[in-house]
Amino acid sequence: MSHTNKESGLKHLLEKYLQGQCSVKENQAIEDWYDQLGKGDHKAPPLESSKRKAELKLEIKQYLINRIVDRTTRKRAFQYFKYAAIFLLLIGGALIGRNVTINSKKNRHDIIFESSDKTAKLITLKDGSSVLLNVGSSLTVSKDFGDSIRQVRLTGEAFFEIAKDTKHPFIVQAGKLKTRVLGTSFNINAYEDLDQIKVGVLTGKVQVSKADGLLASGMTKGKVLFFNKNSGTTTLKTEQTDYIAIWRDSKLNIESATIREIASQLHRYYHVKVNYDNSFDNEKRYSIRFDREPADRVMEILSILTKKKFTYKTDQITIK
Repeated sequence: MSHTNKESGLKHLLEKYLQGQCSVKENQAIEDWYDQLGKGDHKAPPLESSKRKAELKLEIKQYLINRIVDRTTRKRAFQYFKYAAIFLLLIGGALIGRNVTINSKKNRHDIIFESSDKTAKLITLKDGSSVLLNVGSSLTVSKDFGDSIRQVRLTGEAFFEIAKDTKHPFIVQAGKLKTRVLGTSFNINAYEDLDQIKVGVLTGKVQVSKADGLLASGMTKGKVLFFNKNSGTTTLKTEQTDYIAIWRDSKLNIESATIREIASQLHRYYHVKVNYDNSFDNEKRYSIRFDREPADRVMEILSILTKKKFTYKTDQITIK
């Protein structure tokens, strides 16, 4: 039997019950069904929480008890409550649904997603957009997401694939930067321990701004924006799209990074402590990509590139 036929049959049976036309077996079945509402596999009305369900049930019951003319027995009051519950289900739960909508707008909160220090986390948002959080990252989804705009806040790094919606722009706040799109795919690197925020575009168009003005409008495939958090300067470059979110393939991409920033990247990549001298010159920047080379080989190449000594032991990396 189809879902529609089952629903029609249930409504017919409940109408018979309300009119007192059910057989003894049908009466018993209805009452047993009612007594099981909210238990086991029976689906309760789609309320926000068990607490809210209990509160609403109590409100309806109390209202009916106060309105019943013949209050001689609690049995009679309970019977009216049962009829009311059935009536609400017959009309499709419209009253309950309306109550939930009102309360959900009052009680909604921002939702925070976090990845662990060792594994990335894939998130699917209610608009169909997907966000892959790199390790040690978090995404805060605004409580009014989708009402007029789709706004989130990023700490760390994430790759975004945004569902197209011309009426509801998608906005990512990352540090001082605000990235605005309608439907596209792009990567943002905004770890708090890095000096730069990096926004790279794979598909579509991206707009980047901060509080005092526009930084880039109409960034397209392969365009990468670097924003220096210390100086406030912006640099726009073109890269191969394969490199923009290379971390998704478990590859290490060091780009225009100081020794301190390299240390931070190594910590996140290898999940070990990194020891280095804070007095190192952090004005020089280095760029290099690794395609899953063994750790010892990575340390050797970094030592040659930076003229510092990188060593990797079981639980830590040392830079001298």
